[in-house]
Amino acid sequence: MLQSPKRRILVIAPHPDDEALATGGVIQEHRRQGHIVTILLMTCGDGQRRGLLLPSKHFLRLGERRYRESLEALRLLGVPEKRVIALGYPDRGLAHLCVDGQTPYTSRYTKVCAVPYEWAYSPGAPYLRESVLCDLKEILERERPDILYLPHPQDRHSDHRATYLLAQAALRTLNGEVERRHYLIHYRAWPLPVGKYPQRRLLPPRSLRDGAAWLAHELRPEQIERKLQAIRCYRSQTQYIEDHLLSFVRCNELFALG
Repeated sequence: MLQSPKRRILVIAPHPDDEALATGGVIQEHRRQGHIVTILLMTCGDGQRRGLLLPSKHFLRLGERRYRESLEALRLLGVPEKRVIALGYPDRGLAHLCVDGQTPYTSRYTKVCAVPYEWAYSPGAPYLRESVLCDLKEILERERPDILYLPHPQDRHSDHRATYLLAQAALRTLNGEVERRHYLIHYRAWPLPVGKYPQRRLLPPRSLRDGAAWLAHELRPEQIERKLQAIRCYRSQTQYIEDHLLSFVRCNELFALG
């Protein structure tokens, strides 16, 4: 299924953990075949709120923590830290960056209007569409991916839809063909059943089965187990939504083509 040696693979994830949920198995297969895999995190997940609104420093620490969880998970999947790029744009704010504007967006969580993380790709970049597109274009031009994994346009999470739209805009300036594989994370009650069922298959939602070609990538037993271990690295998430996260531990992964 994945045959060409030294192919370049780019996974674009809206938040830390999306890359493992959607592509934790296929990442292992690409690495097993010697492909160069790069992970691009659009945000650091610093807009997750549980209960009462907390001070901005809490959300900045959360962004740091979730980024470190991704590094730990990706090491298990065979991706070294040097192949992980964090942009650090606002969690739950990417839709605002899809619109051209002169005034940077201010995160309602971190209270900042520019990338606050010194280890990010462009520290201090203002929260503007121009900043995101500049980063994406530079990275696409440098990485020149043969295969690009990105969110499905029908994903119900606003950050996922925005990531798709921003990536599409950046891709228009790239010369050459890129195979695009779209993954789904948030779509009504999908996937069902909720919980860890590694023997079950992941099937497309019924409402998305017509008019789209879906690629089912089969996982080996050891790849399923390693993906499970990687997902459990996201302790900031599993303490709240473990059953939902483990619903993506199946015997295959799904990608809409196009």
